[in-house]
Amino acid sequence: MLKAIKIRIYPNKEQIKYINNMFGSNRFIYNKCLEYKINEYKTNNKSTYLKDTSKYLTSYLKYEYPWLKETHSKVMQQTLINLETAYKNFFKNNKGFPKFKSKNKKQSVRFPVDAISGFKGNRINIIKQLKDIHFKCSRKDEIKLNKYKPKSATLFKTITGKYFLSVLIDTKEIKKLNKPKNLNLGVDVGVKTFIVSSEGQEYENLKFKSSQKKKIKKFQRELSRRVKGSKNRDKTRLKLAKIFEKINNKKEFYLHSVVNQLLNDSQVISVEDLNVSGMLKNHKLAGAIQETSFYRFKEILKYKAEWYGRNVVEVSQWFPSSKLCNVCGYKNKELTLSDREWICPECGSNHDRDLNAAINIKNEGLKIFKEKIGMSLPESMPLETQSKD
Repeated sequence: MLKAIKIRIYPNKEQIKYINNMFGSNRFIYNKCLEYKINEYKTNNKSTYLKDTSKYLTSYLKYEYPWLKETHSKVMQQTLINLETAYKNFFKNNKGFPKFKSKNKKQSVRFPVDAISGFKGNRINIIKQLKDIHFKCSRKDEIKLNKYKPKSATLFKTITGKYFLSVLIDTKEIKKLNKPKNLNLGVDVGVKTFIVSSEGQEYENLKFKSSQKKKIKKFQRELSRRVKGSKNRDKTRLKLAKIFEKINNKKEFYLHSVVNQLLNDSQVISVEDLNVSGMLKNHKLAGAIQETSFYRFKEILKYKAEWYGRNVVEVSQWFPSSKLCNVCGYKNKELTLSDREWICPECGSNHDRDLNAAINIKNEGLKIFKEKIGMSLPESMPLETQSKD
């Protein structure tokens, strides 16, 4: 199983200089090769591939810009692979068209397996110019890094000037969780309350960004008044970046804690397959939806479920989870977004909108899961022994 471990590294002054030059060189290569691919298609109606960009780099760019030879060849080749992957994602997976890299955004380069020398205690050796770099991470992760050979590593620098290394390792270790309390759990995500489970457990929307709204506005106003390129502008930009970094760290920690609790409580977790990009087009709710990070929550839930041997079932976004009565199945077509509670006219059940939706998602998710594994499961049967496929 592939697992990425993120560690913070502390390079010395010479190494920092080399790393920053490497970021600049690889950003330059990426942008030049992207420009080359676009021009070739526009002028010659020709699609270019990895072999074409490699030839363009070695025969033209290195000749025209000799300072590129100072950059590690394996890292440059990986930059071309990343560009080719971005192109494939655009055409095959309907992802966005590759964008030109900016020096004002997060900088990163990737090292393939043969460019990483290895770990020794809390020191890492990458290429010749980046040896014996001190790093910090948890003791468990440090043991794994020293035990397993890395598959690749991505070095990146945040906007606030911190250096991190994301190391991809191949490990067979799977953390075993305790026996879950529930066979199946349905979760309904929302804006007012972040998550409501089918067991009635609520996880509030902590609104990390909203709590810092005054500070953000203050520094944004200050930034707009600063002269572009001035040191004072850079200082203000750094202050603003630190606020957003702190917000993202808090949000990430909260999402992981919620996911861990859900995985501890249930073997099968059912969630709605929400169209987040479509939801963001609603300008009245876009800010609130971004703050709750629905997509990131589901992303964390999926890969951690795979780690721990749990199952995640996605229920269609068109399934009327809020409008169905979980007792008799009556569909309330008149229900609106403002209705937080409603009474079923058929059976008289009083429903909390979010809890009712979570129960319906739970029932529909278990139905999908049973069909997927091709067997009928009694409610009391544990699923640890069942196939994850």
